Amino acid sequence: MWRKSLIYWGIIFVLIGIFLQYQYAYFFFYQEQQQLFLLTEQYARDTIFVPGGTASYIAGFLQQFYLLTGGGAFLTSMLLVGIGWIGGNLLSHFSGKQKLWVNFISLLPVTGLLILHTSLSYRLAGTIALLMCLIGWQIYLKFFSIRYRWLLGVSLLSILYLLGGSVYFLFVLGLVVLEWVLNTKSLKYSLLITIIYLVSCLGWVIISLLMHWTGDVEQIVLPDAYYEFSEGVNWLYYIWGFYLFSLLGSYWLQKKNFPLKWSIFLSAVWLGMCFYFVPRMQSKIQLYTYERDWYLRNHQWKQIIKTFRNDLASVQTLNVLNLALACRGELGDKMFSYPQDGVKTLLATWDNSLMSALICSDICYQVGDIASAQKFAFEGFVTSTNGNVRLLQRLVETNIICGNYLVAEKYIALLEKTLFYKTWASEQRLYLTDVAVESNSEYASKRLSLQGQGAYAVSSNFVQTLKQLT
Repeated sequence: MWRKSLIYWGIIFVLIGIFLQYQYAYFFFYQEQQQLFLLTEQYARDTIFVPGGTASYIAGFLQQFYLLTGGGAFLTSMLLVGIGWIGGNLLSHFSGKQKLWVNFISLLPVTGLLILHTSLSYRLAGTIALLMCLIGWQIYLKFFSIRYRWLLGVSLLSILYLLGGSVYFLFVLGLVVLEWVLNTKSLKYSLLITIIYLVSCLGWVIISLLMHWTGDVEQIVLPDAYYEFSEGVNWLYYIWGFYLFSLLGSYWLQKKNFPLKWSIFLSAVWLGMCFYFVPRMQSKIQLYTYERDWYLRNHQWKQIIKTFRNDLASVQTLNVLNLALACRGELGDKMFSYPQDGVKTLLATWDNSLMSALICSDICYQVGDIASAQKFAFEGFVTSTNGNVRLLQRLVETNIICGNYLVAEKYIALLEKTLFYKTWASEQRLYLTDVAVESNSEYASKRLSLQGQGAYAVSSNFVQTLKQLT
């Protein structure tokens, strides 16, 4: 039967991978640049040596590969199927390995995680931590018959807290459920172990507060730790709760036997519904934003113009469109063929968001306002949660153009410690002199038209801005 399960999850892996690559390829490209992951010993120590740091470090390492075509879809599908496979094996402990209905049950939280993985607010560390939790439960069940298993439980929950963070609280609740479901011979022993686990959990909360690892109890015991923002419904609450109830439900259903065809049919229907509704949980403008950002990042001006849709028009969309028209020398002729909305559709005011900083910096860079381009790149990088590779590249470019070679070299040194940007960074070292800058046509032309002091106010110089764009 394990072969059938392998085939089942193999098909799920392929379907989820195709779905993510088709619907969210540009989302993964955008998500990749939301961090600055350094391959240094110091960065590893600073990240790992805090509760949950190992999960965060693994997540950051994997997120680098989102830059590769299909990398995000492949890794996400692999993680989700891995959780489904291990979750199915966990539930099989109750139902018997010969029963395949556990595959469908373990598929349900996988689809919940699928929703989370299409949100920028969700941290990949949450999935890594959940995977650690499931592995911990399996280890605990393997040694459930030993009398002093509470020592194993306390050790596992402590390790899990240090490696995965707040998911250890879910692990503790799962241990309590397992104790009361499986240990029917000695209720007093189950009660004693429950108290030990809850006291151990409280102990880590107190230690975390005293050590100033965090000042928020919710970050220690709730899944909020795996979210950038707490706005909206946190699907992790439902996923955590589902795993607890599935432990109970699987024990109750252990004597039930559902036909294999029903498991396959329900899985197909459920996946079909998810593939249909998940993209519709986000606005079309939001999804298009990621695609447009990829074109902007790679200066694919023709693609920006080609994919523009009036029904998806927004201030930022028109900003990028007008820049693409200007870079192709078509702004004067075709500008009013699109739904313009005043000055702001040429250059909008920065709204303190990362996307706005990226767009404003690119526009200012292309029109020759290097000071403002540098200003937006710096402001956006500082306000980003985990750094931003693209803005760091812009800081290198603008400082080279302005002749601030020591500052540029500082940023280059950081990028040289990354996996996919070290080659680009090393190439920029060739332009850290005035003579070398003259050999680079782009840098040389930008230096000739060097202007602006970073005092960005498009409404006060609209005519000048329009001349620059045209």
